Amino acid sequence: MRRIAMTMVLILVLITSMLAACTAPASQPQPAQGNEDITADVLVIGGGGAGLVSAITAAENGVKVILVEKMPAVGGNTIISATGITASDTQLHKDSGISFTVEDHYKRTIETGKGLADEKLVRVLVENSSAAYDWLVSLGLSYKIQSPEEPFWIVPTEGHYGAELVKALQAEAGKHKNLEIKLNTKATELITEEGKVVGAKVEGQGGEYVINAKAVILATGGLNNAPEMIAEYNPNYKGVHTEMTTPGPTGDGIKMAAAVGAQLRHMDLFQMRPLSSNGNWYKEVVISEEGKGGILVNLDGDRFVDETMKTWDLASEILKQKEGTAYIIFDNDVYETKEGKKTVEKGKGVKADTIEELAAQLGLDPAKLKATVDAYNAGQDPFNRKAMGKVTTAPFYGIKTLPSSHYTMGGVAINENAQVLKEDGSVIEGLYAAGEVVGGLYGAGRVAGNNTLDDIVFGKIAAKHAIGK
Repeated sequence: MRRIAMTMVLILVLITSMLAACTAPASQPQPAQGNEDITADVLVIGGGGAGLVSAITAAENGVKVILVEKMPAVGGNTIISATGITASDTQLHKDSGISFTVEDHYKRTIETGKGLADEKLVRVLVENSSAAYDWLVSLGLSYKIQSPEEPFWIVPTEGHYGAELVKALQAEAGKHKNLEIKLNTKATELITEEGKVVGAKVEGQGGEYVINAKAVILATGGLNNAPEMIAEYNPNYKGVHTEMTTPGPTGDGIKMAAAVGAQLRHMDLFQMRPLSSNGNWYKEVVISEEGKGGILVNLDGDRFVDETMKTWDLASEILKQKEGTAYIIFDNDVYETKEGKKTVEKGKGVKADTIEELAAQLGLDPAKLKATVDAYNAGQDPFNRKAMGKVTTAPFYGIKTLPSSHYTMGGVAINENAQVLKEDGSVIEGLYAAGEVVGGLYGAGRVAGNNTLDDIVFGKIAAKHAIGK
């Protein structure tokens, strides 16, 4: 069984207790009604960032809202997010005297997507980013710009990024008596009448029933905890690990939308973290630019790749090895760099005075690893790595790495109103989508923090359009 890192579980437990302390009765988990059908103006499926924003926005306008979440707590992958929010031309930028314009934001997002991003959706995203930031501040959250070198990246001044955001969203949801949150309740099928989505079948603790609604908003996340689906859409990622996700994102919304004729976009594209374990991501610089001398070896102690290749290619190369596993090997020179110490601390890396001792601690063949490192230090490289460096300065460090899916780039196609589209580009009436369930927004890559932004921007747009605002 694929395990979710203990750190993520602890975060979920912690945030659940915090949310319970600040949640009003209206949004406390409600028992399922068995076979009794119920009705709402808006049904939101999924209780991560996008789902909570959608539900809050609809409830603020006085309509009856039901949010169903299959997990025992809200939060989705937002709860473990460590990227803050990306926004442009905010008051924070003005007060700090640091420039990051809407056009800067647009250009960066398009370029990161390798030309595959939906330009119309990106334009909507960036032009609404300042308002999204203002809304977060209105919830009581406090932010700062990460650094003048990264003016796009706005991070909380205190607390865990994602956990604090979910805590604030849940507190806001609790203010609305017309918003009901049903936990441990999984949507299984969208219901249509004459081509219009009019509700969904759900399964709760009391059995299966129907929630009728004038509009349904999908906010179920991506495929990060559905490795079989990932491999189906992109065989290069067969055997991908699930170190960087919570249990919930298993493609439910994508499957339900496809079943009613939704267009899917970029389903073969995923943002991978080739270097990860224990729920942590290690920056690739430890085996490339800053790290210089770091290398990767497989379970046989062999190098198998140019470690400086693009991250998505690196992930697929590691997954081709035994057990889809590799070890990061570097010396004290790398350890003393900016990311070296962080990597060892987060990855619970092992340390040894010799390569042979390091191999023994990692369960590798000492003679084989020593030969591999010696060959690398001698400049013998069959993979044409441009920057070689050396692994020569004791002590030496080793960390197990399990390539993991970090973000699903593909998903359901939407328009600027967050309406789900059919294959021919026409809308599926009554059906909306926001968050990671959406595909085609970013193309082949995503700017860190844009995910939080699109939860807010398209979550609000979906809710407002769904109720005619």
